[in-house]
Amino acid sequence: DRAPLALTHKSCFGFCSECGGRPGLSKPSKIVGGTDASSGEIPWQVSLKEDSRHFCGATIIGDRWLLSAAHCFNETNPEEIKAYMGTTSLNGTDENTVKVDVARVIQHPLFNPIILDFDVAILELARPLVFNKYIQPVCLPLAVQKFPVGKKCIISGWGDTQEVTKPDSLQKASVGIIDQKFCDFLYNFSLTDRMICAGFLEGKVDSCQGDSGGPLACEETPGVFYLAGIVSWGIGCAQAKKPGVYSRVTKFKDWILDIMAQLPTPGTDTSSSSAVTRASTAVLLTPQPSTTSPINRTTLKVKTTTTRKETSTALKTTGPAKPTQTPGKSSLTTNLLTCW
Repeated sequence: DRAPLALTHKSCFGFCSECGGRPGLSKPSKIVGGTDASSGEIPWQVSLKEDSRHFCGATIIGDRWLLSAAHCFNETNPEEIKAYMGTTSLNGTDENTVKVDVARVIQHPLFNPIILDFDVAILELARPLVFNKYIQPVCLPLAVQKFPVGKKCIISGWGDTQEVTKPDSLQKASVGIIDQKFCDFLYNFSLTDRMICAGFLEGKVDSCQGDSGGPLACEETPGVFYLAGIVSWGIGCAQAKKPGVYSRVTKFKDWILDIMAQLPTPGTDTSSSSAVTRASTAVLLTPQPSTTSPINRTTLKVKTTTTRKETSTALKTTGPAKPTQTPGKSSLTTNLLTCW
């Protein structure tokens, strides 16, 4: 029964606002694989940058809060992370671009960096956002909400493309939700209940390196989008029978609300929001001297762990699926689990 969903497109976490809408999109365009997103089409999309370099995506879920993948922050300095919103341009020159410092990064306390279970993190912004046509929060799903097999949802980001070049424009594509048991079979029974698969069995359209932490958003009621997943991992990119694996947001709903209900971090600007204190357990990243490149990401084999340097560049769309190799990047073969 989906009747209650129509009542959940208002997010009230110390404030009330509409969520999941696209007021800046005057003409909804047909979603196809690997195309440029128009201004206001994905208003909850965020680019996370360290030292002015895009390394991961994130999603707006409240005026002070972003949701991303926990593995994005294994080798970052929280004090140097900037969040860019309101733009489809990676260089941030769009007049609608808003740049905000990140006050803290909270990884899920059960995050497992080896199998990428509980791959979710919440970012608190240093000051609250002002929502407009180009900056909007996506709706968080109910904990019991189901996203049926075959449902078409939108993925977006500035990650690797077929040509392995850095696109300036935000990329978006439509992918279908894939049966959990079948996807688990395709990945040699390595999935957990905190994961959800989306893509196409024939490959060709997928998220890829640099898209990590970005949204898998599904239109549940006309014009209202809910966050079904967070870009997490996969084998290669856009390979046949190797769909993208996303963190399943419904499994983290209670934890997310607990964090969002906390009092703001001291020193943050709270002029447009208020909150109620609630206890919560989390892993809080504290600033540490950076000893490695901020764009190092891990490539995980099923039995062993290796490290490679990831070029953070947009959404993967390929012809016939095949492994790729670029300078500074190890060859992606069908026995590699790749953090996106």
